[in-house]
Amino acid sequence: MTLRDRVKARAQSVLGDGKRIEGQEAEEKTLESPEVTGSKASDMKQTAEVSDDGHEQEENPMPKDGRISVQDGKVTVIPPEAGGRWPVIKPGSNVIVKVNGEVIKEKHTLADGEQVEILSADEQPTYEVRVNVSSTKMQAMASIQRHAGKRFKIRDIPEGPFAYVAADLEEVITPSDPTVEDVIAQLAEAKVVFGIDREAIEELIASAGGRPMIVAQGQPPQEPVDGSLQYLFTDLAEKDVDPDASRVDLYDRHTIPWVQPGDVLATRKEPQPGEPGTNVLGGTVRSRNYRNPVLSVGEGAELVDDGRRAVATREGRPILDGKTIKVVPTFLVPQNADASTGHIRFSGDVVVNGDVLDSIEVLSGGLVEISGLVSHAKVMGQKGAIVRKSVIGGRIQAGGVSAECKRILSVVDVLTLRLNELLKALQQLQRDPRMQQLKLADGQIIHQLLESRFNEIPKHVIELEDHAARSVEIFQFFPELIPTLRSRLIGLGPTGTSRWELQSLVHSLENFALHLEAMQAVDADIEVRSLQNATIEASGKVMVNGTGCYYSTIIAGKGVKAPRGLLRGGKVVVNEGNVEFRELGGPGGVATEVVIVNGGVIVAQTVHPNVSISIRGETRVFRDPQRRLRAYINEEGELVV
Repeated sequence: MTLRDRVKARAQSVLGDGKRIEGQEAEEKTLESPEVTGSKASDMKQTAEVSDDGHEQEENPMPKDGRISVQDGKVTVIPPEAGGRWPVIKPGSNVIVKVNGEVIKEKHTLADGEQVEILSADEQPTYEVRVNVSSTKMQAMASIQRHAGKRFKIRDIPEGPFAYVAADLEEVITPSDPTVEDVIAQLAEAKVVFGIDREAIEELIASAGGRPMIVAQGQPPQEPVDGSLQYLFTDLAEKDVDPDASRVDLYDRHTIPWVQPGDVLATRKEPQPGEPGTNVLGGTVRSRNYRNPVLSVGEGAELVDDGRRAVATREGRPILDGKTIKVVPTFLVPQNADASTGHIRFSGDVVVNGDVLDSIEVLSGGLVEISGLVSHAKVMGQKGAIVRKSVIGGRIQAGGVSAECKRILSVVDVLTLRLNELLKALQQLQRDPRMQQLKLADGQIIHQLLESRFNEIPKHVIELEDHAARSVEIFQFFPELIPTLRSRLIGLGPTGTSRWELQSLVHSLENFALHLEAMQAVDADIEVRSLQNATIEASGKVMVNGTGCYYSTIIAGKGVKAPRGLLRGGKVVVNEGNVEFRELGGPGGVATEVVIVNGGVIVAQTVHPNVSISIRGETRVFRDPQRRLRAYINEEGELVV
C-alpha cells in the first residue's frame, strides 16, 4: 500500500466512527479535497517520504514550548520539546531570584542546565543605639531606633511559559529591646566612660519613642572664689531728700568723706582656687582661673601688709580715680571768687564760701561746692558741682572730658539709630516688586530717602563735625570718620553710596561709641537751686531744687530731676534716664524741648502748648495743654504719652 492510500484509509476510519480529534479537522478536509492529488499531494510528500530501502520514515514532531511553575516556594521547570522556546522568569517585589547562584534583577530566559532558586526578601527585626556627646563633653545623650522585621510568603504561580515572581507580607516581627549592657557597650564605643546613669538607661529602654535622653553626666569643676577689693570709703554719699520739704539745704544733701593719716582705705581678700571636674569621656575639666585684683594707690595713700591693705598718708578726701585710690586735699575760698582771687584751678576739691562772679573760672579736678550764686561765670568740676543758689547767665560743667564725651555720644547714638532705620527702609524698598522693576542703584534710593524721610541725618553729621573741630583729642583715633560721613551722606555723596558702605558707616559709629564710653570718667552730677539763661552740662545727673529753669539749656548723661520746678523755654537733652519737671513750657506757648536719646521716661504735672518731647527719635509736639504727662517708648518702639 502506498503512502497516499494509507492516509486516505486513516481518514475514512476516523469519519466512520463519528469521532473527531482536535487539531486534525484541517488535515482531514485537506485529505478529502479533490485537489489533494495536485499541489497538496506534493506537499504531503514533503512531510512523509519513503527511504531508498523502501521503509517509511517518521513524521517531523511539532515544537513545544517549555513551562515553569511555583508551588510553596519550589520552582518546577519543564524544558521545551522539538525546538520550542524556554520559559521566562521575572523577579518582582519582596523576592530574591537566583539563577545558577547569581541574583537577577530583570526578566531572564532560562536555558538548559540552569538552576533556579526563589527566596523571600525577609527583613530581620533590628534596633540601633545612637549616642551623641555634647560639644562641652559634659553630657552624653542616647536614643534607640527600633526597626520592625517582615516575613514574606512567595505567591504560587500556575504552570505557564512566563513567571512573574513576587511575595506578600505574611508577618510583622517586633524587635527585641536592648539590654542595659548593650547600651553601655555602645556608650563605650563612643568613648563615654564616666557618669553613666543606669536608671536613665533603663528608662530609655522602657520608652516607646526614639526621643534622645541624657544617660551620662560629667562632673563640673568647682568654681574658684575670686579675690576681691573692699573700699572703706565712698566718693560722695547722697542722702534722701523729702520732695515735700519747703527748703532743701544743699550742704546737707551730701556727706563728703575725710580721712587722717593711717586710716585704712581699702582691703584685699585673697582668692581660693577651684577643683577640676571630669567630662563623660573621662577627661579632666579645669576650673577657670581665679581673679586676683590688685590694690592700686596714688598720691596720699600707700600699701601695707604685703599689698593687702591701703592706708592714707595725709589728711584729705579719699577718691577712686579709675582703680587707683588717692587722698586729695581741698582748696577753700573763704569769700567770693571774684577779681580779687583771679581764676581758680585746682586738682582737688574746691569749696567757695561765697559767690562766683562775672568772668571768673573755677576749674577743679574733684568736687566744686559753692555756697552762693554763679553769675556769668564758668565752673567746672571733674567729680561734680553743687551751687546752693541760682546760676544766672553762667556755665556749669561736671565730668570734664566725660561731659564732652556724653554730648558727642548723644549725637552718635541718634545718628546710628537713624542710619539703621535708613538701612531698613532701603531693604524694604528693594524687596518691593515695583522698585525692582525700576532697577535703581542703592545710591539713588539712599539719596531720595535722605531728602525726604531722613533729612535730619546730614544735620547730625554737621553737628558731629563741629564737635570734632572743638575736641580734636577725642577724635584722634578715628581720623577718617568725619570725612567719610560727609562724603557718603551730604550733598551728592549719597548717590554713590551702596548698602554695604552704609552698613560700614554704622559699624564705624558703633566702634566710636564704644570708644566714647571708654573715655568717660565716673558719672559727675550737678545740683543747683535754679537756672536763668544758663547752660548746665553733666556726665551724670542734674538736680534742680528750686523754682526751675528759665530759657536755659541742660545736657545730662543720666537724667534731670526738678520735681518742684518748671522748664520754661530752652532745651533739655538726656543721653539716658528720666526727666521730671512740675511744669513744661508756659501759658504763652514759649518753645520748650525735651529730648531723651536712649531709653527713659518724661514726667510732668502740666504741659503747655508748643512743647516738644522726643524719646529714641520718636517726637510729639503738644498743641493743647495736658495734665499728668508720662511719656515713654513701649515694646513696639512707639511713643506712648
